[in-house]
Amino acid sequence: MKKLLLFLLLFTFWAFANDIKPLKETKIDAAVLDMVLANDKVYVATDASAVVVLDKNLSVKKKIKVRKIKDFMGTLNDADIYSVDVMGDKILFLAQAEDGYAELFVHENNQTKKVLDKSLMLYAKAAKFVDSKRAVLALMSDELVLYDIDAQKIIIKAKAGEYFYSAMAMDKSRKYLVVGDEGGEVIVVDPTTLQRIKLFKDVNKDKILSLFINDPLVAAGSRADKKLALYDMQGGSPKTYKNPDFFVYVVGLTPDNRYVIYGDNEKYILKVADTNSLTVRHRLVGHKNIVNVIRFVDNKLLLTGSETGEILMWRLP
Repeated sequence: MKKLLLFLLLFTFWAFANDIKPLKETKIDAAVLDMVLANDKVYVATDASAVVVLDKNLSVKKKIKVRKIKDFMGTLNDADIYSVDVMGDKILFLAQAEDGYAELFVHENNQTKKVLDKSLMLYAKAAKFVDSKRAVLALMSDELVLYDIDAQKIIIKAKAGEYFYSAMAMDKSRKYLVVGDEGGEVIVVDPTTLQRIKLFKDVNKDKILSLFINDPLVAAGSRADKKLALYDMQGGSPKTYKNPDFFVYVVGLTPDNRYVIYGDNEKYILKVADTNSLTVRHRLVGHKNIVNVIRFVDNKLLLTGSETGEILMWRLP
């Protein structure tokens, strides 16, 4: 009887969802770890020691390379580019270095400059512009660092959560930064002061795999509890969807907050759900591996990037 009820529930949940195929697609020879849309271009952080820049037709126009790094045996390997960000003509990216440390770079006028060296011994995993002169970095220790890019020094270092860092996202206005950790906590902070604004806990109860913030909503997907959570910074109870079979590995919110898009299945189909009811309205069908990133051009047009380098463009009805 329980299996029958679950089947009927899932059938109702899916009954009115229609499948959407990609408008356009390309493939790069690396995993997509992060992505930013700016200046009519697509900036992709990869695991191949490079930021790949594509035009709006998804043709590769440029690769910004960094050095390979040595492992404990002295073998050279490609470095992960953990994150990428763009402000004006400046490209900010955080790269893996030896011994688990990270290095921060700014690319401008076809020149790449290292602005934070591994000698600072920061176990950083993500970095975003606060403004043209400052960046915020997330450390594995669940700490945040406000960093002066020009002076190359730490301005503020503050604790975000109580566990280990797992995910970070910044809203388009750069007014809010959200951090998720291994314990399932979701923390919203002011990136200019690193002061906590909101703490969401006891909803996602395991490692946060993906975050997306679009004021006033925060979407979070987690691992062992296989849960999608939609938080409202203005108050009210969180909305949740729990998948019985697979973790929620990627999330996104349309700019108008009409839809939350998430991945939660082994077929790598992305679901487009109404944020009011979490009812699935559409399915994005076409990826062949885990999707790491969802980014929006506007309310209808979006790009997604996968672990095997697929970058697909979609249009919602």
